Amino acid sequence: MTKPDSSRAPLPAAGGLTTSGTPANVPHRSRAPLPAALAGSTGYVLSKAAQRAVETFEAALRPLGIRSRHYGVLALLVEDGPLSQQVLGERLRVDRTTMVAVVDDLERLGMAERRRDPADRRAYAIHRKPAGEETLIRARALLAEAEDAIFAPLSAAERRQLRDLLMRLV
Repeated sequence: MTKPDSSRAPLPAAGGLTTSGTPANVPHRSRAPLPAALAGSTGYVLSKAAQRAVETFEAALRPLGIRSRHYGVLALLVEDGPLSQQVLGERLRVDRTTMVAVVDDLERLGMAERRRDPADRRAYAIHRKPAGEETLIRARALLAEAEDAIFAPLSAAERRQLRDLLMRLV
């Protein structure tokens, strides 16, 4: 008998943030300072901040049955309208195999659908569905709350500065 893969465990129905501002379904992690040998590495510190952000965002979206990659596709489809999987992948910096799986998930959840592209009968365009738009509205509210929790130690100006600096890297 094989052990279940805990990294692919089903998403629990409960979600939200605790009174301390941490996600309710993310295990509490020690906030002990990083060792000096690691704290001096910008890349390492950035990877730890990114890890915390991903964990917090995934926990916030869990009650909706989606993940951050689904959120990105829905947001882009609402902003730009129907797009091919290739364009979605390029714009979101997601590889082809992962994008196929994400669109498959969104179709299964009734949030998006593939339709033949009238301009190129060999291609499909991904279209949002009403359930996808409704989920996106709810997700935006949950992620705003999660962002407030993650970035609570920063002022509004520092948040803008951090975002601007990160945008130069991506």
